[in-house]
Amino acid sequence: MAPLSPHETFVDLIAGMERADPARGLHLFDARFQESWHPYRALFARIQVLARRFHEQGIEPGHKVQIPLATDPDAFCSFMALVWLGAVPYSVTAPLLGQDRDAHRRRMADLIARYGVDRLLVSEDLSGIAGAFSEVPREMELDPGVVTDDDLARAERVAPVSAAPEDVAFVQFSSGSTSHPKGVTITHRGIVENVAIIATNDHRTSENVWVSWLPLYHDMGLIGGLLSNLHFPNDAVLMHPRCFLTRPVSWLAAITRFRGYVTAIPNFALDICTERIPDEQLEQFRIDLSTFRYIYNGAEPVRPRSIRRFEERFAPYGFVPGSIYPVYGMSETTLMVSAPSFDEPEVVRRIADMDVPAVGYPVGDFRVRIVDDAGGDVASGEIGEILIRGTCVTPGYLDGAANAESIEDGWLRTGDLGSLDGNGRLYVTGRKKDLIIFQGKNFYGHEIAAAIADLPLAKSGHVYVFGVDVDGRERVVVLMTPAKAVSGDGAPPSSDEIRNAVRRHVLLQFGLPVDDVQFVPRIPKTTSGKVSRHLCEQIYRDALSAGSGSAAAPPAS
Repeated sequence: MAPLSPHETFVDLIAGMERADPARGLHLFDARFQESWHPYRALFARIQVLARRFHEQGIEPGHKVQIPLATDPDAFCSFMALVWLGAVPYSVTAPLLGQDRDAHRRRMADLIARYGVDRLLVSEDLSGIAGAFSEVPREMELDPGVVTDDDLARAERVAPVSAAPEDVAFVQFSSGSTSHPKGVTITHRGIVENVAIIATNDHRTSENVWVSWLPLYHDMGLIGGLLSNLHFPNDAVLMHPRCFLTRPVSWLAAITRFRGYVTAIPNFALDICTERIPDEQLEQFRIDLSTFRYIYNGAEPVRPRSIRRFEERFAPYGFVPGSIYPVYGMSETTLMVSAPSFDEPEVVRRIADMDVPAVGYPVGDFRVRIVDDAGGDVASGEIGEILIRGTCVTPGYLDGAANAESIEDGWLRTGDLGSLDGNGRLYVTGRKKDLIIFQGKNFYGHEIAAAIADLPLAKSGHVYVFGVDVDGRERVVVLMTPAKAVSGDGAPPSSDEIRNAVRRHVLLQFGLPVDDVQFVPRIPKTTSGKVSRHLCEQIYRDALSAGSGSAAAPPAS
């Protein structure tokens, strides 16, 4: 298949900003709803100013630079300035809402030591790391400084690196805020091809506007929300995530004001809009969603019920039914793998007692296989693990052990379960991984369980954390066996004290709210000694049905 992109590398994509229509650019809203306008040509000048500063601070091709991406022009222009110079940005998350900043800094310091990062971009989110940890000396700091209007006016072009399409452009970490995230290498070719796939798929033109509140450290926010708009380029409205989370109507108001056409969201955003925006606000901002024609719904399980409720709620405000498209993608594929055809009606099948929406057909040159545990292809309609191959698939992880586990003969083992129908549509039915997805971010249950097990409240080795679908929403559940005594006099804490301590600890360490904590005499395991997820889910569902604060004892294994 011929490449879709006119560009060969990410550097070429950045260079296109210099030639952009002077009227095209980004409208940015910070966490306080303060608006600023940045033409692409001005952003290119900012990239040049930062590239020169970084070069003067010793940045060379191949240097690994840890950078927390934020919805801020100096942050994402620093990211692109590093790519321009041939350095490799390591894109990391900012602290999640509710997460303890010291816990976040500790995890970022661990990442620096684990992967041999050369430099650390100075930022508010990572302040306090350099000098506070032995593995992060102050000389590692890379300071972008303040870019003034005078700096932009005097900006001179810096010679870009001579990058090859197969070179690594940056590294994205796939597992959110967990302690040992997997670094996914993203190539120049993968970026330009996936950006072109996205912009072509939604029938975007240079006249259309993208409106997004997704964080830029998230692959859907970075590749879809920012970089896909450089394909033409076209206007984009980028809002700080807190704008949506604290005042959801602000997103719809921006769509109305800027006549937004396209965006990408996790499924939970549909529920927030449906449930938390009062009619008075919709009338106050004169919401008009008639121009909004393509919503990429991905990053977490798609709920047909959420789509139907959103369409019904906002049809009186001009929203066109059928404009929400369930899609599939991941960091390891740069971003998007499959999507429905434009204007194709939603297709939902009943699979394993669940209503599962089709996430469309493989896009670009992606190929998808569904295999059984032995690695053989299953028949159409049968469930197996999803394997993916294509130009945009990562050449590998930073961790060699992860490569051996996940990549074989060019095929990526996704760890997701699904099926293909007779027309080639893909359906995602679940996950093989010990993975919890909350608001589009990934968390590994075993790492959260290990953090809980460090508390004196829990019996060592008797904690299991998982996500379970209840009434169309994924709950984060902790099953645990409490310690018999944790205080000096041997008196056990109350059940509520244990639950509150566990919830507080997980929120502070990971930024993840726990929905329920259930007590069990022991964690059920298989004959091979592994935790039985099926029995854990059944125990939890039985406890819900019984309305009990404690789960029944598991059957003998």
